[in-house]
Amino acid sequence: MAEPADDVQVKVASDAAEKFVESYYPALNNPKGRAHLADFYIKPTEASPLQADITLNGNTVADPAQLQSIFETQVAKAQYEVQSFDCQVINTNYNVGVDSTKLGPNKDGKKMSILVMVSGSVKYFKESTDGETRGFTENVVLVPNWEAQGPKAPKGLKKWLIQSQTFRLVL
Repeated sequence: MAEPADDVQVKVASDAAEKFVESYYPALNNPKGRAHLADFYIKPTEASPLQADITLNGNTVADPAQLQSIFETQVAKAQYEVQSFDCQVINTNYNVGVDSTKLGPNKDGKKMSILVMVSGSVKYFKESTDGETRGFTENVVLVPNWEAQGPKAPKGLKKWLIQSQTFRLVL
């Protein structure tokens, strides 16, 4: 099985990480964006029964819908500011849940799993403008969204989805 060239891996992973950071954290900052948090995560299907693995400060979150509910009911307003992010290819030929017709060479890098490491600060507001700024770190594993690949894929779908997420506030 042909793997993508190193420069392709770096470009695809970097672009995926940047696009994720530029869309996910603004969604957390915006109450309207939070209504669509579940769209960032893998969804179990018959072909791939995997569920997203989400941990917030050591607490397991059952699924993306519960995470969305936490943000909608417990966080009146938040301001996430990403200060740095990095990424690393985990698997150059990730095939979990892929249709057998797509089991071919991966020269373009669209079948990789990618670790994205993010650090920054977040301020959670109560009803007024008060709130303490805290640092955070987050590790996210992105995997291909199989529904977004191919010539007949619907437009507007995210090309990468969160399979695993670990968020931690720091002192």
